[in-house]
Amino acid sequence: MKAIILVLVFTLVGSEKYDSEPVFGSSKTYVYNYEGLTLNGLPEPGLARAGLRLSCKLEISGLSQRAHLLRIRSPQLEEYNGIWPRDPFIRASKLTQLIASYLTQPFKFEYSNGRVGNIYAPEGTPVTCVNLVRGILNLLQITIKKSQNAYDLQEVGIGGVCLTRYVIQEDRRNNRVSITKTKDLNNCQDKVVKDIGMTFIRPCPSCPLKENIVKGTAAFTYKLKYADSGTLITEAVSQQVYQISPFNEPAGVAVTEGRQELSLAEVKNERVSPPEMQLQNCGGLPYHFPPLLQMPIQLVKTKNPEQRIVETLQQIIQDNQQELHGDAPYKFLELIQLCRVASPDTLESVFKQFSDKPHHRVWLLSGITMAGTVDSLKFLKLRIRNDDFNYIEALLTVSFALHLTKADGHSIAVAADLVTSSRLEKIPMLRQIAYLGYGTMVNRHCSLASSCPNEALQPLHDLAAEAASKGNEDDITLSLKAIGNAGQPASIKRILKFLPIFSSGASNFPVHIQVEAVMALRHIGLKDPRKVQDILLQMFVDHSLPPEVRMMACVVIFETGPALPLVTTMANVILKETNMQVASFVYSHMKTLSRIGFPRFYNVSAACNIAIKLLSPRFDRMSYRYSKVLLLGGYYSRYRAGAFGKIFLMNSPRTMFPSALISSLIVNYAGAATSLLEVGVGAEGLTDIIRKQNIPFAEYSTYRKIKEIGKTLLGWRELPSENPVLTAYLKLFGQEMAFAGINKDIIQQAVKLVTGPADRHTLLKRVIHQIQNGVAERWIQPLYSGEFRHIVATIVGLPLEYSLYTTALAHATARVDVKMSPPLSGDFRPSQLYESSLQVRADISPSIYSYTVAMMGINTEYFQSSIEIHAKLRVQTPLKFDAKIDMREKSFKFGTTPCQQETEIVMGRHKAFAVSRNIGEPGTVKKIPVLPEGAGSNILKEHFKSSEKTSREGAVTQREASDIIPKKYSYGPEQELHHSAGGKTYTQAICVKVTRFGCQACFYRRARDASVLKNTYFHRLIGEHEAKIVLKPARTDAAIDKIQLEIQAGSRAASKIIQVVTLESEEEDDSSPDDEVQTKLKKILGIENVFKVGNRTQRHKKQSVKKGKTQMTELRAEPNAKDPSSSSSSSSSSSSSSSSPSSSSSSSPSSSSSSSPSGKKVKSQDPKDKTSQPRNRDESSSSSSSKSSGSSSKSSSSKSSSSSSRDSSKSSSSSSGDSSDSSSSSRSSSSSDSGSSSSDSGSSDSTSSSSSQAPRPGSRHQLVRERNSSNSSSSSSSESEYSKTQGTPEIYQYRFKSAHTQEYPKKKVPGSSSATSSSSSSSSSSSSSSSSSSSSSSSSSEDTKRAGSQPKFLGDSKAPDLAVILRAFRNDKKLAGFQLVLYTDLYSTRPRIQVFVSNITGSSRWKVCADASIINAHKAASYLKWGQDCQDYRISSELVTGWFADHPAMQVKLEWPKVPSTVKSVAKWLYTFIPGAAYILGYSGIHHKNPSQQAKLIVALTSSRTFDVVAKLPELTVYNNALWIPVSLPVGPSLPASASSLQPPIWNLFSEAPSAVLEHLKARCSVSQDKITTFNEVQFNYSLPTNCYHILAQDCSPELKFLVMMKNAEESADLKAINIKLGSHEIDMYPANGLLNLMVNGVETPVENVTYTSDFDASLMISSEKKGLSLVAPDYGIDKLYFDGRTFKVQVAFWMAGKTCGICGKYDAENKQEFQMPSGYVAKDAVSFVQSWILSEKPCAGACKLQRSLVKLEKTIRLDGEDSKCYPVEPVLRCVKGCSATETTPVSVGFHCLPADSAASLVEGQMKLDQKSEDIQDTIEAHTACSCEELQCIA
Repeated sequence: MKAIILVLVFTLVGSEKYDSEPVFGSSKTYVYNYEGLTLNGLPEPGLARAGLRLSCKLEISGLSQRAHLLRIRSPQLEEYNGIWPRDPFIRASKLTQLIASYLTQPFKFEYSNGRVGNIYAPEGTPVTCVNLVRGILNLLQITIKKSQNAYDLQEVGIGGVCLTRYVIQEDRRNNRVSITKTKDLNNCQDKVVKDIGMTFIRPCPSCPLKENIVKGTAAFTYKLKYADSGTLITEAVSQQVYQISPFNEPAGVAVTEGRQELSLAEVKNERVSPPEMQLQNCGGLPYHFPPLLQMPIQLVKTKNPEQRIVETLQQIIQDNQQELHGDAPYKFLELIQLCRVASPDTLESVFKQFSDKPHHRVWLLSGITMAGTVDSLKFLKLRIRNDDFNYIEALLTVSFALHLTKADGHSIAVAADLVTSSRLEKIPMLRQIAYLGYGTMVNRHCSLASSCPNEALQPLHDLAAEAASKGNEDDITLSLKAIGNAGQPASIKRILKFLPIFSSGASNFPVHIQVEAVMALRHIGLKDPRKVQDILLQMFVDHSLPPEVRMMACVVIFETGPALPLVTTMANVILKETNMQVASFVYSHMKTLSRIGFPRFYNVSAACNIAIKLLSPRFDRMSYRYSKVLLLGGYYSRYRAGAFGKIFLMNSPRTMFPSALISSLIVNYAGAATSLLEVGVGAEGLTDIIRKQNIPFAEYSTYRKIKEIGKTLLGWRELPSENPVLTAYLKLFGQEMAFAGINKDIIQQAVKLVTGPADRHTLLKRVIHQIQNGVAERWIQPLYSGEFRHIVATIVGLPLEYSLYTTALAHATARVDVKMSPPLSGDFRPSQLYESSLQVRADISPSIYSYTVAMMGINTEYFQSSIEIHAKLRVQTPLKFDAKIDMREKSFKFGTTPCQQETEIVMGRHKAFAVSRNIGEPGTVKKIPVLPEGAGSNILKEHFKSSEKTSREGAVTQREASDIIPKKYSYGPEQELHHSAGGKTYTQAICVKVTRFGCQACFYRRARDASVLKNTYFHRLIGEHEAKIVLKPARTDAAIDKIQLEIQAGSRAASKIIQVVTLESEEEDDSSPDDEVQTKLKKILGIENVFKVGNRTQRHKKQSVKKGKTQMTELRAEPNAKDPSSSSSSSSSSSSSSSSPSSSSSSSPSSSSSSSPSGKKVKSQDPKDKTSQPRNRDESSSSSSSKSSGSSSKSSSSKSSSSSSRDSSKSSSSSSGDSSDSSSSSRSSSSSDSGSSSSDSGSSDSTSSSSSQAPRPGSRHQLVRERNSSNSSSSSSSESEYSKTQGTPEIYQYRFKSAHTQEYPKKKVPGSSSATSSSSSSSSSSSSSSSSSSSSSSSSSEDTKRAGSQPKFLGDSKAPDLAVILRAFRNDKKLAGFQLVLYTDLYSTRPRIQVFVSNITGSSRWKVCADASIINAHKAASYLKWGQDCQDYRISSELVTGWFADHPAMQVKLEWPKVPSTVKSVAKWLYTFIPGAAYILGYSGIHHKNPSQQAKLIVALTSSRTFDVVAKLPELTVYNNALWIPVSLPVGPSLPASASSLQPPIWNLFSEAPSAVLEHLKARCSVSQDKITTFNEVQFNYSLPTNCYHILAQDCSPELKFLVMMKNAEESADLKAINIKLGSHEIDMYPANGLLNLMVNGVETPVENVTYTSDFDASLMISSEKKGLSLVAPDYGIDKLYFDGRTFKVQVAFWMAGKTCGICGKYDAENKQEFQMPSGYVAKDAVSFVQSWILSEKPCAGACKLQRSLVKLEKTIRLDGEDSKCYPVEPVLRCVKGCSATETTPVSVGFHCLPADSAASLVEGQMKLDQKSEDIQDTIEAHTACSCEELQCIA
């Protein structure tokens, strides 16, 4: 046993290990060599980098077991700024000398068990130097677990507490240990990081690591040696990598590398005594940030800040005297940095020096304001209290200061003192901005804290409490908005006081106050979502709250990120929702959120996607009257970026249009999201502002009567009064910056300001005085200076910063001189400007300069080493002009000088640099481009060279790359592409010359980037890009003195045009002066030849025709070159074939041979006829054949019908699937011009040859033919077979049927100038034939047509309405420029507009001609032609109404026979996106051989709320059906089964449609016999009780404008009598003796042809209509009321929405709440509802013997296990006492029940039952007729 124990003892002793935790002996000094460096740049070699290296010797001595002494010997700092790895580090001697004075001092640190404790440094040691020591000591931090060799833990380091993994390897033989540890710098419990300017950018905690654009890791390798004195660190190496990928591209990254090397040099056996100097505790190992951060883009010396501020300010003023200097933004940033280090006394001193110098003052105040320090805020507070700022200065300084000042306890106290100062109380706008800014400041201060100090929130809470106690709505709104900006949970109690459920008095506040209270919870919901969700869910489910409040509660709930159970609860509430506004809003919001692809909203999106499955899709089909949420935007997962905009449309029951509109733009980038911009507009009661408001309704006699009648209705209350207000607010980054409200009082004041004398308004008088004296000013204003900074620690102990700085400056100079005629007088009114003439001379030069720097690298107050991307944008628009405006003469002249020198309008430049700065050389900045010249040439640009050639050339210098670029890749002189030696510089120059005006605009672009290394967006940023737009002079034949734009409207327009050109000679004839003017105008416009077609046809019987070509010289308004007002030879069923030269030349040989020349008319045979009609030889016509049939035109009259048919059949092509009226370019060019197409859209879809058979006229569905048929006959047969074998065809297979063709088949179009309507066209419009046949006519009628065939040039009968002349005044007196002439004829039977643009330079014939006209009720057309005499290019369009698939429809046809090649190329490019866009939008598509130069869009109304759409494009047909319309449209009956009885649509699209739609949207209520239809279109039957008036419709607003009552007439129960009270009128309409009688204010009025009018204050008119009377009183809200004794109809105005009550309802589109009784209770059925609106009378005074009573339910109800007696919560009709019921009707009533043994009686509870809960629902009998034999009345 002893032997065994002995063996075990020796075994244990032999296996004992050394302690692996490193230690430093107390009697030894350890000397190490240390080197640490950082490098910033792109990982690719050959690019520039910036870095810093620190090398030194370290001496570590033990003072005690835990305390150690660190001495740094011979520190050496070296900078790197060059091409990596080619260039070396450069020693920074002065910087080393400065830093060494701090680093060579002794430092003490605690070290035990491998862990570093507190660090002690000499007093006054800069934080940067202490952090360098931390970086060194970070290498010594080792956490060893003795029982494990591989483990993870959260370890403290210089970067914070981060996840660290250890791997330990022991070498027992050599007593050595190797340790490897790695740190995940993205997974830290407590990371050392500082973010500036990103408070309102919310990160996504659930997003994966790949969403982050900044990622980092660190690796450490240690070599330890066991020794008798302990484990010793012999070598330590660390490497850290931080990479940033701005676009989330794996290859597009920039890298910051940190490296450290520590190696043991020697160990000295010497004991070191503690240092004698006092050392202060600097904290532990984690990095510490200095109290004031240096601006990373410049190194500013902060000694003697006052002197530096003065010097910088003087230099800024000196450099920017005339215009903004290029360095102005950079110098302004320097000024901001100096103001940050300045004390309040320094700022005060500088301000006193420059307070009386305006330009110095602007720069200084802007610098102080944007410095954002406590001292700057104190300075501003003192200035405001002393009233040293003017109004604008105060607004700008307070706003910027409160939003930019660093938020901490000190600054919060100063800001609180500022916002509560008495000075701000006197300036409402300033006070508003101050409180909003203070709320934002509190939000930033408390953003990272779990709770916010009460002291910070107290000013906001006090404001809310005081405003609530005084009932000041403006202050309540301000306090809620400021509390919302603060967004702290501690404010919830204050907000609840304004929410109806949680405060008894909150319901008295207006709706907009309640909405603001809900919105104040938005930011709080981000901090405490659960609590906010609980509050708002209670409000959301409460149906008694206003819908606007509930909808806003829904918005805020979804912003808090609700979970699936909460979303499902909301969906369940909507299932039972009675308010359709809320239901529509919530459904659309859920559907919108379900489509969001942002990672941040994945959970909410998934929850909504499930919840909407519970809801009915009918919510999708709700009209515009209901609230909705719209979503626009997208997310690009590849780049982890996206943006979307949400639009909240909130409707109110009291308006027809949205009462609130909120639009927000949310940006998601790298897993973080922010609400970049939000704009809200509210229009509460806006319609009341628009309508007439000066009517004293309360003074009318009926006002009191209506009010007394209302009191007789149980529970009736008039609607609360509204203060019409238009509100708007603006939010940036979720913080409200400003808001404004415009109410009726402000509008009235504005009207008085405009119409009243100027001497009553000081401000206006001052402006007028300034105008009279002229303006000569120079303004300069820094607009913005923002910074976004993200700072982390590196292992070296230096801060790594990613920052973005943006500065914007505005500058303007203006010299303006204004003269008015007549001169301004003392009692001048602004409205008099319309009678004045103004002359303005101005020289204005505004400019904006933006400077942005993106930086990545090391930034300290001593040195900076970084990669910087500098971007500059400059926009300036110098303008020197003189203008003359004569409002009376409708004349405007604008003159300016031509380009005299090169002017840079827009300049943008950005370039990437590697930058090094150090405080030892303050004036020197080492800066080289990241992309050096010639770096990274593109291998694609290299050219192959044979070895033989290479050896032969030897050392000969190779040619430049630009010399060997193939010619096909080179550009002309206007667009050049050059390559530098490195093959990477792209230079582009594009100039557009306008020689006639002596100017040219040039676009220059130069680019050189690193994309040849890696093709990423980030590499494209690295390099240099520059673009600019320059205006410069252009060479001209003669000098240009002036450029003038003259606009003349009205009667003088023609005279201005005549003065432009001096005609060389004129023939003297007997023409009138008007004819001369017209002749001149035509000659000026260059259209005298265009309108000679009519004369030409009268003079000549034949025209010469060139072989193979058809000349088109007519500008036709009708397709067959007739007068627009006359009918074409083929009416509207055949098409003209007058083709342009280019289009006809491209036609096929067969069609060319069979087509007749232009100008000759060839009659096509009617398909119905068996023989040809005889034709006049001189007639010439060319009918175009359809593409689908390909039938050719008949060429002469000598051919028989059979030969004509045979020829046509030979030249025909395969039939088309979509049947169009034009095919090739020759046929396309023969389509209609300006609405005059003889081939109407309705018949354009028909094709046939003369031998084809027409389909059955009565067929309901006429399908287009298939393309695979060989000829027309086979097409017809295939169609017949298809119709028999197939079921319901696709929507695109139907044919559009034109109403125009069917209404005018054989007569000319209305509006023709010709008096003869003898068009003898014979068409096949009633059949489904595919070809458009030409008509035959007699020679006499043909002559008649010719007489009226001249196109109608509006200048023949009308003077131009507008003339615009742009011309240049040249030295040689030659004319140069353009002119535009506008003619309109809008009030004729055929409205028309013509526009002509001419080049008036020299003999140029270039012109643009445009014409648009409405031909008749079913057709409109337009064309656009341009080129030489408007003959080169042409586009025409046509709009026709008709039928499509048995539904009223509209077809728009667009044709482009010939357009420029550039237009074609752009159109082809856009065309490629159509299939994809159609697929995304849910449209179907099919490839069809549609005409190549034509497009059609057909829209068919399938119901009042749905439509089908078919788009026929070249080679593609896109279609969709059952699309929803947001408004209800008036649609007539479907197409009759018989095509012969086809009728046109019920309304005229061009004149009647708009008014018909508006009328259809208006509310109507009607009573016909016992059928009642309410304003909301709810129908029910009800029989009126005898002798009792029912309130049909009433104005329930406080104005009580009208009341309409109805009862059964005494003659018969089938007849009715009505009583109308409005204004000072009481009107009775009643039948008597079989006639309808009218009584106004008790006076009988004859009914026959009665016209009663009253214009006292408000208009009223009563007139006879049909068999009854109509009443129109628009000022009272009644658009029309009709009554004939049996039928009653009333239509109210739009602005009465939500303000009516009575049996007709509230006109609020809330159908589920239609049966609302006077008390607001919703009745169970229609009978209870109508009976609640019966007007009770006194039993003996009136004829109505019914009154409302509460009646106990006779039967006993067992409720909750006990017997109960029940009483109705609403009274029912009963006969008065003394009368008995003769007729009854059952009604459903709710009952409130009490225990059977309860002492409460009916009398005691009568007045309170309507406030009780409803326990059960039962049926009770209501009386409808009474017998009053026992009624006793006292005489």
